[in-house]
Amino acid sequence: MQGPTRIAYAAGRHASAALVGATAAVALMYAATPFLIPVIAERYGVSEGAVGAVSVAQVGAFAAANFLLPRLLTPNGRILRIAAVVLLVLNVASAIPSIYGVLVGIRLVAGFAAGAMTWLTWTSAMQERTSMAAVASTGPLTVLIGAPLIAVVAGYGDRAVYVLLALATIPAVLFTAHVTGERRTRGLLSRSRSNRILLLALGFTTLFGSALFINETLVARDVHGLSGLTASLAFSLNAAGGLLGARLSSRHRRPGWMIVTIAPAAAMTVMGPPVFFFIGMAWWGFAFWMAIPGVLQMLSDRSLSPSERAGDAQGLMAVGRSFGPVLGGAFVDMGSLVTLGVVSAIGLTASGAMVVGVQEGREHLPPTDPRTV
Repeated sequence: MQGPTRIAYAAGRHASAALVGATAAVALMYAATPFLIPVIAERYGVSEGAVGAVSVAQVGAFAAANFLLPRLLTPNGRILRIAAVVLLVLNVASAIPSIYGVLVGIRLVAGFAAGAMTWLTWTSAMQERTSMAAVASTGPLTVLIGAPLIAVVAGYGDRAVYVLLALATIPAVLFTAHVTGERRTRGLLSRSRSNRILLLALGFTTLFGSALFINETLVARDVHGLSGLTASLAFSLNAAGGLLGARLSSRHRRPGWMIVTIAPAAAMTVMGPPVFFFIGMAWWGFAFWMAIPGVLQMLSDRSLSPSERAGDAQGLMAVGRSFGPVLGGAFVDMGSLVTLGVVSAIGLTASGAMVVGVQEGREHLPPTDPRTV
């Protein structure tokens, strides 16, 4: 399911098997969210818009972990394994409750564990340029292979999906990783104003992107009349584009413009014939993963240490993913999926423009003292 050959290749490119396994487990967890919306709504008797509460809780805790843990703990491999064990147990536990509020609570804690795993993974990856590409490509690869499988398993209900997520977490539990870094110390932080804008842009990208992306299975069903399995092929195309984008991202020097191009792709998924849905999803994945490693590298270049903003970047992106389902859910319950696509496209354009503004601006950073910015 996780592409052993490609994962082994990624590990050989300075990313350990434990880090790759952790990235794959978290990626599959988020890939499952769009497919879980209708089955959770049916099982618990809530509206499909209200199911967004699961994602809000999960991603909100994910964000909290990325903000808090770098300031409280020193990165190490033992924390990664503990978080993986916790996530495995909670994925199994998510298949048990019959009360919707209990499920939301379980996913809240699961999101925190996933956030810890992502913080440690990107803390390690941002210390090594070649490792960043390997880790970045793992997520799209996992979704490429996992999306059709999730679509099939979702036919047996949300319990089956959560068992699948538990199985996907096993490699992160079994393997060990050597993770190094320093606990964030108050006052030891680059004063780069550009970094604040970049962090805000990352948050806006995931806010407006997730508002639509998490509901793309509903778009496929209600706008284009596609089945869940057919829709999963579009998610696989999205992941395939993402895999290619992640591998080519180190050669691209204009990440802001790539984010801008996501806007028309997002609009295409809700407008025009069904073929536009597949084209839009494919380009979305490619452009997103071409852009994000570049923005992270811009953050790293403007920081006192390469991993200084790793937690903040993942945290702000998670904040966006947390509020995105709230925004999207409001449009879903109003039956306004096309309007949601337009709003998302406008937001993504603004996000990309912020990154372009930073890159095209006149801020020149001294190579040894980002504090002077």
